[in-house]
Amino acid sequence: MPEIAFIAPYEDLAHIARQVSHELGLVVAIHVARVEEGAKLARDVARNGCQVIVSRGVTAWLIQQAVDLPVVDVPIGGYDILRAYYQAKQFGGPIGIADVPDVIQGLESLETILGESFLKYTLKDQNEDIRNGILALKEAGAEVVIGKIAMAREARNFGLNSVIITSGKETVYQALKEAQRVLQVRHQEKRRSEQLKAILDFAYDGIIALDEEGRITVFNPVAEKFSGWKAADAIGRPVTEVIPAAQCHILLGTGKPELGELLDIGNTRVVANRVPIVVDGRPVGVVTTFQNIASLQHLEHKVRRRLAGRGLVARYTFADILGESPALKEAVQLAREYAAVHSTILIHGETGSGKEMFAHAIHQAGPRQQGPFVAINCAALPENLLESELFGYAEGAFTGARKGGKPGLFELAHEGTIFLDEIGEMSPRLQARVLRVLEEGEIMRLGDDRIIPVNVRVIAATHRDLPRMVKEQAFREDLYYRINVLNLEVPPLRQRGADILLLAEYFLGEFCRQLQRPAGRLTAAAAALLLQYGWPGNIRELRNCMERLSLRCHAPEISAAEVALVLGLELLAPPAAGTPGNGGRGNGPQGENYLDPGGVMAVNGGQGWGTGPDRMGGENAGKTTLEATFQQGTSNRIGGENAGGNTRGNARENPEALAGQVSTLERGLIKRILAETGGNKAEAARRLGISRTTLWRKLKSENGRE
Repeated sequence: MPEIAFIAPYEDLAHIARQVSHELGLVVAIHVARVEEGAKLARDVARNGCQVIVSRGVTAWLIQQAVDLPVVDVPIGGYDILRAYYQAKQFGGPIGIADVPDVIQGLESLETILGESFLKYTLKDQNEDIRNGILALKEAGAEVVIGKIAMAREARNFGLNSVIITSGKETVYQALKEAQRVLQVRHQEKRRSEQLKAILDFAYDGIIALDEEGRITVFNPVAEKFSGWKAADAIGRPVTEVIPAAQCHILLGTGKPELGELLDIGNTRVVANRVPIVVDGRPVGVVTTFQNIASLQHLEHKVRRRLAGRGLVARYTFADILGESPALKEAVQLAREYAAVHSTILIHGETGSGKEMFAHAIHQAGPRQQGPFVAINCAALPENLLESELFGYAEGAFTGARKGGKPGLFELAHEGTIFLDEIGEMSPRLQARVLRVLEEGEIMRLGDDRIIPVNVRVIAATHRDLPRMVKEQAFREDLYYRINVLNLEVPPLRQRGADILLLAEYFLGEFCRQLQRPAGRLTAAAAALLLQYGWPGNIRELRNCMERLSLRCHAPEISAAEVALVLGLELLAPPAAGTPGNGGRGNGPQGENYLDPGGVMAVNGGQGWGTGPDRMGGENAGKTTLEATFQQGTSNRIGGENAGGNTRGNARENPEALAGQVSTLERGLIKRILAETGGNKAEAARRLGISRTTLWRKLKSENGRE
């Protein structure tokens, strides 16, 4: 369907329209219909996609009432009236004309040129009673009436001669050109309207616009959602009736913008910006935008997730630190207290014990949580590369330097936290530069002469004995005291007791879910073996072992033998009944022997507290922690025969019996270490890897049993 339709009241006009549209190269749908029939036809073409309608006279006026489209009225020009005048002169007598004001007013110039006056009657609109107009002209003495089809027909009804004013080619040309221009403007307005609608509909902000009377003129879907009002109901109403809390209308009086105001719209708290629309110094409207605070928080989290791709965000919180042991709880509580301040922290702990996770959690719980978190392992990079990473470099600082230079990690951590892992591995020269950052709060890029101020919190970590390194002049004393403002000790896994099993089950479940298989259950013997192992690699080693275990084990239960396999413990042949154990005296009839080739632990099948030096062909490693018990060749059979008995063992089925065996081993080890230290409980506790309080408690329990 063409976008322009020409509805002509008579065929001659339609014929002229076809000629003109062809000359203009316009695609126009041309129809012949008058008055009500023309209005009905206009409704049909509007439903089929027509954008502009051209018509004439009363028909054009009726079409305007019938459709919500622009209607171009073919004008009555001077040439058209002049043609009708010369035709009317053939009838003689006074000439009358009844028409709308635009036509009547245009006759004055023509009357001057012709030297003759018309009898005129002005209709207020096209719908006025034409009959009254013709009657008035007849009473005034008119013998001939010129006008449009309706006027000419009514004149004949009164016995008057009539001449229809027809539209010539020039006026049709003018009308079609106007229709073309209106169509172009309509397209432009439609594009703008769709753009505005898209902005309003898909904006994250709620948007409300008011006119100068404080009535709503724009109400987008977000405003609908927050307020509970539909746009169709809200538009046209005073804003005080729809959203009283918005107080937008106040700006019509003040004319001053208000930004970042907190408002309650319905049950939602929002941040609002209210801006007056000022024309010629007078407020004529107000635009208010507002956004849900929860949406702002979501957006902030989204930005942080994007930063995570650059390693500039902390990934862990205190909720991610698993464990219930007193040693861990004490460390977490202390870390929470440290998180509340800005002071530098030194975290000490063995490799793999979770120092970096504590650093992440401290940042997340502290006042800098909205800032970046930058972590770097000082032992992972050579000195020169580490220096450029920490401090950045200027353009041309060295061969291969990036154009424009590169900011260092201290710059990237501005207003946030930098985590210097394994700071004990840093060279003395870099230690001096880090010290200046801590003392002065400023850095200088490599190859640059410009000082850059930075505000960062430093969390350092190490597994090294820094006080000893200071004495040996391997670590700067001034830097040590500068980073050791707050001190946090992360306990090794072997001191966390039942946390070992908690973490083992967590990691095992995690890996089994990835493999889409059920996680096996650790038997009592397997759990005991995990508890008694030394875990020199701490949590990192435990996680790796559970990953291996998830790949190897498919049965509902996981045995001690399977755990021994992933721990790297060698399964040995059982000794004969009553024969000495490896490094000890065994009196169990049968059992499995486990040997740790790394020198950490061995578990023999027979029971007995041997003190011999042999360890399956090697010297006793002389371990002095609880976990090293079995290296002395003095262990119970785990998960096999009853210790010292001649019947089948039931340790797997009876966890209480297993716990008793472990307790017996523990008491024997404590007595031996106390003997070796001459009764020095502080030294014994240190060698056992437990606190003095724990040692006192165990000794008190032992004395109670005796």
